[in-house]
Amino acid sequence: MSKAFILMTAMPPTTGHLQLVQFANFIADKTVVIFCTQPEEPLPFERVKAFKKAVKNHNLRNTKVVHFHKSIPQNPESPGFKQMWKDLLVGFGVTNNDYIVASEAYGQWLAETVGATFYPYDIDRSFNAIKATAIRNNPVNYFDKIIPEFQPYLRTTVTIFGAESTGKTTLSRQLAKELNGLWLYEYARPYLENTVNEITVNSMTAIWKGQSALQRQATNVTDSPFVIQDTDLFSTVGYWQFPHWQATIGSCPSKLVQDATKLRSDIYIMTKSNIPFEQDPLRYGGDEREGSDQYWLAICKQYKLPVVALESSNPDERLKEALGAIRAVADKKMMQIRYDRHGY
Repeated sequence: MSKAFILMTAMPPTTGHLQLVQFANFIADKTVVIFCTQPEEPLPFERVKAFKKAVKNHNLRNTKVVHFHKSIPQNPESPGFKQMWKDLLVGFGVTNNDYIVASEAYGQWLAETVGATFYPYDIDRSFNAIKATAIRNNPVNYFDKIIPEFQPYLRTTVTIFGAESTGKTTLSRQLAKELNGLWLYEYARPYLENTVNEITVNSMTAIWKGQSALQRQATNVTDSPFVIQDTDLFSTVGYWQFPHWQATIGSCPSKLVQDATKLRSDIYIMTKSNIPFEQDPLRYGGDEREGSDQYWLAICKQYKLPVVALESSNPDERLKEALGAIRAVADKKMMQIRYDRHGY
């Protein structure tokens, strides 16, 4: 049985890394990916987990991913560097009957070290032009080149939060456009418009399940670094906790809180009640809002949500303030992979 061995660090795992494995599958009967990470590197176990999932999702049945997690010298001029790699490769089962497949020139050196045959793949990046280095330097611009299985670790999810008729939908749409993000609508509105417009345990449970499904689905349908949500499950929690609704629907289910916590956003942008109220068939408080700003801020405090409350009522100022807050959170998240490998 012919075997192809691939050595990778995949920081982050990209579509190019996956294509390298797909190519190797056509070269040999079995492909072994030696996934090398070091303790000081960012997200080592998450990278491996995501790549294994990608291999499974692409039905690469003849591929085995082996995780090698250890601090080792990276500089080829280090004493004993060549012998170290020869011993490592032999320990992983590489023989002179096997192949080394790589998209970097060092593949030739590795192959010579153990007497294997070198198969270069897309070294000039004519098939897939982006290197992991470029993605680390600018992950937002090249987010679609990161494998979907790893994207959730770097994606920023934003929820627009607050009382009724405070401009949440307008702002969320503006943010999605500015950030080239996926806009996620509030599930309650189409549900109530297309079923029965009333608040019962059954309707609230359906809204909970629909909103949960919508948020979970979002991570599977976008290559964008941003998901902008026009509310999330913590709004459902907030409505279920309205004191004047308790006689009708009872206490808020603990499972709903658990679901909301599991799907918690990276940042909550709260729109205050400093714009005129507009009546709507789906707003049940008559000519006023049912929940005050203080109520929704209390929800954020109760569940320890990372919230930024916008002060301005001016649409342009609101947008500017929200963008600044979101980009600060996103940059911090993306910084996880801005790791300098010093050319190695």
